[in-house]
Amino acid sequence: MRRIAIWFSLLFSLVLPTYVHAAKLAIVIDDLGYRAMPPALSTLPAEVSISILPDTPFDLATARQAGQEQRDTLLHMPMEPLRQAPLELTTLTGKMSQAELQQTLRRALSRVPNAVAMNNHMGSALTQNTKAMNWVMDILNEQGVNFLDSRTTAKSVALKQARAQGVPALRRHIFLDHFRTPQFVRQQLKQAVRRAKRDGYAIAIGHPYPVTLATLEEQLLGLAEQNVQLVRISSLYP
Repeated sequence: MRRIAIWFSLLFSLVLPTYVHAAKLAIVIDDLGYRAMPPALSTLPAEVSISILPDTPFDLATARQAGQEQRDTLLHMPMEPLRQAPLELTTLTGKMSQAELQQTLRRALSRVPNAVAMNNHMGSALTQNTKAMNWVMDILNEQGVNFLDSRTTAKSVALKQARAQGVPALRRHIFLDHFRTPQFVRQQLKQAVRRAKRDGYAIAIGHPYPVTLATLEEQLLGLAEQNVQLVRISSLYP
């Protein structure tokens, strides 16, 4: 019995440190909803999360499929940008009253049932608006939904306001695909890995471009060798 106990002790001493000290990487794929879930996305590990634009042709169907795949879903809430740009059908703007903004957000959340969090789509103007962000966080608090700041501007106050109101909140660290080339996506993923190793975790956001999904399929297999654990976004919230 003593020998068995020693063997198990040695085994766990080898395995446990790797598990405990592994850096964590969460990946969110934005902009789902205009088309059916891409098969290339469905083949990625279930730890890869998706964020769905509300009031799009496939929002409810994509949310259902993500549930079947045991994949975390987020509401990708369109918000007003600083620069002139085409707006989504459902977009929160600074001109809205509190009642209008909050009613719009509640409806958007209903289009992505079981969302674990909400992150902003665009929003470089609205996420600088303290009053609007307070209204947003009121609803997330009410609905029990976490927040992920996509950080489309360095001047965003969204993370600060979420935490001030007790909404569990995180921020994006790396965008994966400003440029749609395998080389760029690999470079950004390496940067995310470095960030995760430095800080213990990192959050990267990408889009359902074929090159992004193909590069992730190729690269994610090597994370364990780098002592990095791919995790669901929900696992990072307190």
